[in-house]
Amino acid sequence: MLKTPDAFPLTSRTRHARHLAMLCSLVSGLFASLPVQAATTPLATDILPSGVPLPVPSPTFSPPEEDASTEMLGTMGGARTWLGKKGVRITIQDVEELWGLASGGMQRGATYDGMTAVALSLDTGKAFGWQGGLLNVSALQIRGRSFTGERLGALNTVSGYDAGRSTRLFELWYGQSFLNSTLDVRVGTLDLDTEFLVSQNASFFLNSSFGWPLSTSSNLYSGGPSWPYSAVGGRVKWRPATPLVLMGAITNDNPTHGPFYSDISASQRDPSGTLFSTKGGALFMGEAQLWLDAAKQIGGRDDVALPGVWKVGGLYDTGRFPDQRYDTRRGLLASPDSSGSPFYHQGNWMAYFVIDQMIWRKEKGSGKTINFFARATLSNGTTSRFSSEIQSGFTFDELLPGRPDDTLGLAWGTSLYGLRAKENTHDSFRLGTNTAGALVPEHHLEFTYQAAATPWLIVQPDFQYFWNVGGTSLNPQTGKHIRNGVVTGLNLTTTF
Repeated sequence: MLKTPDAFPLTSRTRHARHLAMLCSLVSGLFASLPVQAATTPLATDILPSGVPLPVPSPTFSPPEEDASTEMLGTMGGARTWLGKKGVRITIQDVEELWGLASGGMQRGATYDGMTAVALSLDTGKAFGWQGGLLNVSALQIRGRSFTGERLGALNTVSGYDAGRSTRLFELWYGQSFLNSTLDVRVGTLDLDTEFLVSQNASFFLNSSFGWPLSTSSNLYSGGPSWPYSAVGGRVKWRPATPLVLMGAITNDNPTHGPFYSDISASQRDPSGTLFSTKGGALFMGEAQLWLDAAKQIGGRDDVALPGVWKVGGLYDTGRFPDQRYDTRRGLLASPDSSGSPFYHQGNWMAYFVIDQMIWRKEKGSGKTINFFARATLSNGTTSRFSSEIQSGFTFDELLPGRPDDTLGLAWGTSLYGLRAKENTHDSFRLGTNTAGALVPEHHLEFTYQAAATPWLIVQPDFQYFWNVGGTSLNPQTGKHIRNGVVTGLNLTTTF
């Protein structure tokens, strides 16, 4: 008697196929029973590292509405509208900056830098019926010279665009939403500084420390997965209740796969952004966000809304990190007899706290507001050159007569050296090997004005003042004191 296929004994491959079919059926049933929306759509400004217009605080995942008037090319003769119906969104942005050193620093003069960014996203639900999916890819063309490195000599670069010249892939990831868009997952090559450790009000300023701070860019390999670099990994974002958002990410800890100390810049090691490094350690990041209305929570008022978000988070890197005082033989790095190679420890960590809070509003629903931000970090003082960092400031929206789309901002920041780094300096004084003087915290103050010349062109004049330029009392190249730096700049951001 012939046996039916079901009567044959199940092989391992057959069982796996059945399990996969059951899983697919379960997932399909889940999508069919829930009103799934597309995964979290990135804001058009997510690709900009600084000078970002402030979004309205909201814990929801609602994608921004398309508005052709905010783009210079409009609908591109209807092409954008047609592509939008197919689930395709294209964003092109160009940034031009000019910076001048009026006094102090290393060398007076002016420097240009610029960037052009292209981002494309595909809503898989509109494109071919796979609900809740979003494919995102972006690329950068960075040009110009480093004003901070060549003229100012500061630790904190005057602009997020003050980066190595390259034409590179930026991000490439797929996102999927679940549970009526309260759960969102991304996998691919990710830039974590668009979502983690972010202060919405601080990102309005141009100095790079108000975006991805010095305590991460200096303490992690290649500065970590931050603009203009991304790293292979995944991110989960969950909104279990309306005022609460939880996020977690795991990525490679070294986007350009280079040593911690190197004479070769990170952009030179991976000029195209296609290295996709999976070697080295793993970087874990987590963050909890609490969104609230301060007027209601603190003052019990319903006549005016003062939205804000309070964040607490941290990171742990499983890689190997250099001791700031001792060498491989457990001797002093400052000793004339030292090998010069630091002892490496396994793992590094950082914790942080962020406040973004509207503190005044003319009336309910009014855009005339004053907003406050503060961010503090705490890092491992053994392996981190900077063990803590503080930034704080204010933004003033729509307060200038006749300029409803303009914003003013005033902010300050500083980074404090870790215990081992300070002990190493004391050792160098005692042993007579010091060439840069004492370690002193660098402070920077920024006053900026963002004017909407048109809906698609933002003009942002900027003023920055630096104390203790370079974080040392002497210039190691000249042996002289570095005078405080006075910097003026102009940023032009165009959205095509």
